[in-house]
Parts: sequence; structure tokens; C-alpha cells
Amino acid sequence: MFDLKCKRKNCLYNKDCNCTAHRIEVNKSTKCTTYEDCGYDKQEKDEIPQPPSRKNTNVGCDAKCIFNDNHTCKANGISVMTNDFSPECCTFMPK
Repeated sequence: MFDLKCKRKNCLYNKDCNCTAHRIEVNKSTKCTTYEDCGYDKQEKDEIPQPPSRKNTNVGCDAKCIFNDNHTCKANGISVMTNDFSPECCTFMPK
């Protein structure tokens, strides 16, 4: 997956609103379970485009979503946002 956006300012993998994790897991309730709190809110720059040389990142998914294909997300990209203090996949579209 090429386009991985993250709005969690305290996530270890967030770099200027781009996710740098090597693998992402989304559970049945659409929560990003690979989120790791870095312990502080980062002072992020404005959202910047992702570099074209970004390597492909696998996204595992257990949500009942139209992009879930045998526990793998097949969307072109996802965005992780904050929903009631937990990191959630907001690209989720129910089946």
C-alpha cells in the first residue's frame, strides 16, 4: 500500500502525517493495533506528500470492510485518525 496517512501526533510511526511503520494491523473494530505511543505530541510540519520511492507496506485487516481481501487491505491507501482517543482506520467502508 502506497498512501498511508496518520493524524496521530503521538504515534511513534508518524512522520509529518505519513505512516512509517513496516506493517500495519487493523482489528475488527477498525482500530490500528500497530499504533505505538511515543509519549508526547510531536510538533509536526504541515502534511507533506509521501516520497515516490516509499516501499510497499502491508496492511492486515480483520474489519468487515469492502477493502478486506482475506485479512489483507486492498485499498490504494488508508488514513488513521483519532476516534475517542484510539487510532482508527477512517478509510473503512462496511461490506
